[in-house]
Amino acid sequence: MRKIISLNLFVFLTVIFSSTLAWAVDGICKPGIVQRDGRFIPVSMSGGWESVRQAREVRLKFLGHSSFLIEAPGGGRAVMDPYVIPVLDPPPDAVTVSNFHETHSMTGPYVGKSEIFFSVTREGKPNAIDEKFGNLRIASFPQVDGDENHPFVLNTIHVFQAGGICVAHFGNARFGPSPGQIRALGKIHVLLLPIDGSFTVPHEVAAKIVKRIGPNIVIPMHYFGPELTGEFEKALKAEGITRVLRPRGTELVLTRKRLPPPTTYVVLPDVNVP
Repeated sequence: MRKIISLNLFVFLTVIFSSTLAWAVDGICKPGIVQRDGRFIPVSMSGGWESVRQAREVRLKFLGHSSFLIEAPGGGRAVMDPYVIPVLDPPPDAVTVSNFHETHSMTGPYVGKSEIFFSVTREGKPNAIDEKFGNLRIASFPQVDGDENHPFVLNTIHVFQAGGICVAHFGNARFGPSPGQIRALGKIHVLLLPIDGSFTVPHEVAAKIVKRIGPNIVIPMHYFGPELTGEFEKALKAEGITRVLRPRGTELVLTRKRLPPPTTYVVLPDVNVP
C-alpha cells in the first residue's frame, strides 16, 4: 500500500512555480545535451545562466545530515541546510535553508556574519533566490503542495553553479520534481538527495528521480547508519545504476573534465554528529 501511495505522489503531485520567479525557465544551469532515461535530449538554453568557464576546482564537503559546504574556484562559499557542526571559520558568504526543520535550519552561528536565505516564509510562501557570491551562483526552486491559489511550500530545492558544475540540493524532499521542473533545472552534475526513505521520498521513487535527472554523481544525505545507503543502492540498481564509490574523506574536489559518466553513486563517510 505504501509503495502504491508513494508512486501516486510521484505521478500526481506537481511543483508549482510562483509567477514572481522570473528565472524559472528552461536552461537554468546551462544543460546542453542531457542524458535522461538512457536517451540524450537537447534542452533549451534560453534564459539560463551563462556558464562559468573555469578549469579550476569546485570543493564540496559533507558536514552532516543534509548539510554541505560548497566552495567555488576563485571565491564564493555557501553552507546548505546548516546542522550541528563546528562553526566554520571564516564563515561562508551564504547560508541556504530548504525548510524550517531544526536539523536543516541551525543558522545561529552565522547571523550577522553570512547572508542567510530562507527560501520559504513561515506562512509557507516561496522566497525567490537568484544570487551570486564571487564565482558561486545560487537559485531556489520551491516544492509546493497545493495549487496556484493555495500554495504551501514543503521544501525548497537549491541549485549551486560554480566552475561550470551544477549541484542540486534536494533539502527535505518528500516528492519528486515535476517533468517541467526537471527541464527547468537543466543539466545537474551532482545531486544531493535525502534517502531516509520514511520522512522523505521513498527509495524506489528516489531512484526513479535519479534516473530521470541523470546526474553524473548522486550523493545520499538525510540518513543515519549504513543500512539505508545499502537499501538505496539496491533501489538504484533496479533502475540500472550500478557504479558505486565510497571515498575515505568527506570532501570531493570536482572539475568538469574529471566528472564520471552518468550516474555514479558516491557514498561519503558518515559524519558523527551529537
